Amino acid sequence: TLKIALSLASNLGDPSDDVSVSHAAEGMLSKSEANSLRQLINDSQSFSSDLHMPHFSVESGPAASQVLVMGPDDFIVAVVSSLNRPFGSGIITPSGVLLNSQMLDFSWQNKTMNHSVPRPQNLIQPRKRPLSFLLPTIVRPSEGMCGTYLCLGANNGDKALSSIVQV
Repeated sequence: TLKIALSLASNLGDPSDDVSVSHAAEGMLSKSEANSLRQLINDSQSFSSDLHMPHFSVESGPAASQVLVMGPDDFIVAVVSSLNRPFGSGIITPSGVLLNSQMLDFSWQNKTMNHSVPRPQNLIQPRKRPLSFLLPTIVRPSEGMCGTYLCLGANNGDKALSSIVQV
């Protein structure tokens, strides 16, 4: 299931100037598409390693942090932040904030973290937001404010999704 999801996610990027990204997202949310993809899932065996694998990967490392809090008033906060690599961009503001190397979230030849083939939906362009795998997650009951709550996050780029699903 995760191999399929990550394969579909490889078509995502900033939807503001690329209609194909919006169409890809709509397809990911389509019940008919989900029904056809569900037929590919077999509980007794895995796909071969080359089937439905994402077309890109993100280098992982110790460059993310998380704050996950639930207060006595039932307010929940889940925040995940990433520098993309140790010491981020290497630039520190006068107030002492270390800046993210956000440019590495874009796909670009010989600069992407794994030197992958650039994906057109996530190429660098002015005023474009890069694709990110930061996934702060809050789970709560569908009705009312009472019940069991779960607040979690994960790092490791495209592996974050499988970490959250496993929890």
